[in-house]
Formats: sequence, C-alpha cells, structure tokens
Amino acid sequence: MKASETSLRNLLEGTKQFQIPLFQRPYSWDKQKWETLWEDLMSLYDKEQEPHFLGSIVTQSIPGTAEGISPYVVIDGQQRLTTLAIIIAALRNYLQEKNHTELAEELYEYYLINKFKKDDDYYKILPTQDDREAYKSIIKNQNSREFDNKTIYKAYQYFKERLKKKNFAEGEHKLFKNLLLERLILVNITSDSEENPYLIFESLNTKGQELTQADLVRNYVFMKLPSEQREDIYKQKWQPLEASFKRLAIEEKKEEKYAELLTESFWLYLRKDGESISKKEVYKEIKQRLDKNAENNSFNIKDQLDELINFAEYYQCLVFPKESENKDELKDRFSRLNRLDFTTCRIFLLNIYRDFQDKHLSIQDFLEIVDCLESYFVRRSFVNKSTKILGKIFENLYEDIKKQSNSNNTLFNLKKVLRDYQGEKSWPSDDEFRGSSRLCVIIFAYEIVKCLLGKTFRTILLNKLSV
Repeated sequence: MKASETSLRNLLEGTKQFQIPLFQRPYSWDKQKWETLWEDLMSLYDKEQEPHFLGSIVTQSIPGTAEGISPYVVIDGQQRLTTLAIIIAALRNYLQEKNHTELAEELYEYYLINKFKKDDDYYKILPTQDDREAYKSIIKNQNSREFDNKTIYKAYQYFKERLKKKNFAEGEHKLFKNLLLERLILVNITSDSEENPYLIFESLNTKGQELTQADLVRNYVFMKLPSEQREDIYKQKWQPLEASFKRLAIEEKKEEKYAELLTESFWLYLRKDGESISKKEVYKEIKQRLDKNAENNSFNIKDQLDELINFAEYYQCLVFPKESENKDELKDRFSRLNRLDFTTCRIFLLNIYRDFQDKHLSIQDFLEIVDCLESYFVRRSFVNKSTKILGKIFENLYEDIKKQSNSNNTLFNLKKVLRDYQGEKSWPSDDEFRGSSRLCVIIFAYEIVKCLLGKTFRTILLNKLSV
C-alpha cells in the first residue's frame, strides 16, 4: 500500500474513475455532517487559515480499461469523497446561474466528468447502484422530483442553498473554488490490484462506528461472490430485499432504522438452530459460517445468500404481517402475537414458516401451531411465570420437536414437548390457572380483550394440548 498527501485537484484531475463498490452502503451523511463540513469551508474562506486536513481516502487500483480509464475501487472514505463531488456540482451550477460559464465548465470537465468517455465511464465518481441515478442527475444538473427523498440529493440541495445564501461578490467565487480544490488536504492510501480489498475494508470498519451488522454482512457476501456475478445478484436479490425493509421502516416512521430491522432478521436466523448469539456478533457469526462452509467442495455462496434472504422475508411476515403476509389467517395470527408482545416465539416460527413454504406443513397445522404457542404464552402470563426463560425455550424448541420419534408430525410433537416441560418451562395446568390471583386475571383479561378483537378466552386459555 502507498500513502500520500494530496489535494482534491490532484485526486480528481486526469482520466480517472473512483468506483463505490456494491459492498459499500449507500450515501448516508446527514445534515449535521454537512453543516460541519460547510463551517470548515467557511472558516478556511473567511480566515485564510492553513490547509484543512479532511481525512483519508483508501482506494485500490484495478487494471485500466481499453478506453484509457484509470479505475479505483473506494474501500474507505466514500462518504467524504462523494460529498466533495456534490459540492463541486453545486458550485458549478451556482456559477452557471451567475453567468460565470467558463469557470463552471472548468469545474465540470476537469473534476466531475471524463469528457470524452461514454456511459458510466463518463463520471469521475460512480456511486453504488442505490445512489447512481440520483448522482448522475446532480452532475448533469437535471432536476428530477423522483430523487427528492434520496439522501444524496438532499445533500446537493443543502449545499446549493448554502452557496445561494453566501452569494459571493465578484471574484470571490474563484477563491472558494481554489480553497475547495487546493486547501482541503486528503491522505490518499492506494493498494495494489493483487491485494484483497475486503481484508483492508474489514480492518478499517469492524469497530462498528459507521457500518451496521447488516452492512458488514452484505459487504462480505458480495466480496465472496465472483465479480462478474455481483451486479446481477445485487439487482435481482439484495436490492429488492433492502428496498422492502426500507419501505416497512418508512411505514413505521423509522426510515433510518431499516438496517437495524435487517440486522434483527439475520440475528433471529442465526438463533433459529439453538445458538445463543449476541446481536453485536451477527456479522462475525455469518462470516465464520460462510468461511467454514467454503471448505466444502459443494459450497455455493449464492445458495447461502438465497437462504438468508428467504428467512429475512419470513421475518417480515412475522413482524409486519399486515404489509407482508398474503394469507389472511396467518396475518390475523401473527398480528395477535404482536399485540400480545409475544416476540420470542419468532425464533421458532421462522423454522415453521420455512416448513410451510417447503410444503412440509399444511396451513391448518401451521394455524394450530400458532394457537398452541399463543395459549402457552397467555396461560403462563396468567400464573405469572417468568418470561426470561422464553428466549432459551424457543431457541431450542424446533430441535426438541425434531428429536421426537414421530419427527414428521410437527404439530403432534410440539404439543408433546410443551406438555412434557417441567418447572419454569411447564405448561400451566387448569388448577394453576384457577389458583392465580383474581385481580391479576381481571386486569390481564381486560388487556387481552382489547388486543384480541373478539377472540374468546376459551380458545386461548383452555387449549388442552390433546395428543
């Protein structure tokens, strides 16, 4: 690896392209970071201080194209590099509006595009697919309403407004252009094409200051895929998955939390086979599993990715049944579990959903399984049994029922296992239920009536687990 101090001018001049790879997250800087950068720029502009160190850009050179492009994969620093390009684009458009056409064209042709190239080679910076079209519209100064909600487009609008308010006097815009290109100092760290870019990326990001566990999983999976397959697999599989989680997060008015939801789906996927795993170790565990599986000659990472995505979709049905589940009966059952705040059973239900999707389980059995779980939870709540043990119960429940002699009858085995539980795990008997506090029963019954929308207590409470 080679490291050198450089200016934005030196970094961008020439026929180059900085590619933000699939394994990077979309543009995510927020208004607070934009304001900090703008204040730094204004401090440089007003006080003529020494050059300002902005940070490092870690890139990997890859073989040049036949058209003469010198491409670099951006391993770290994509957020600041993309933001600087956005500022240059905003300044170019500001200068055009002020009729400083020559200076505007200089910025455009030297620092934003490769003038004589075509298609994607035309752009000096090529963001991830999620941001690419919005970025192109910014560079081409094509205002489009379809990108208004994209963070990268909001960044452009922010800096466009800042420049408009600044309203440089005659000649001052050249000073701002020069400080932007000359006085912002970056350390450019470039690795050779033979080096493994993910190892470099991982060493820079495993501390978790910037990337979520879901981001790290995506990054690792796509770096393990053959390079010629990444684009198609991203568009066909991963991008729709992320889009669906973003849509659900928006509907929950938690748009910025979509990566946390995706991380949680991976967490439950890892726990479904009985392993206790911290949510903070989701990436580490998936990486270890993929690395271990790679030792098998029959290993196919695309199959592993398909399984991960399938279980993430099952998770959506359980957590967001109204938006994701197509079968009304299941939608009703899952909604009731959510209203009861009975979330720990999701670990077990992921496996049940997979069996249902694979046609190893009928819809009637699936519905009765959910009813059994609901009754188990409600009865335990009435007699005030601890909920702390439920996580461990449901991590192991699927394996427990598969160990039964009649392993193909999931419903029968579930009832038997629940009936045989002893102590803190036990299914409360009728006597235990009748002996529970009268006040507790009245209060809890009131809450149950509110959330179950007419479902009778007899169905929930008096389920005998007949086998």
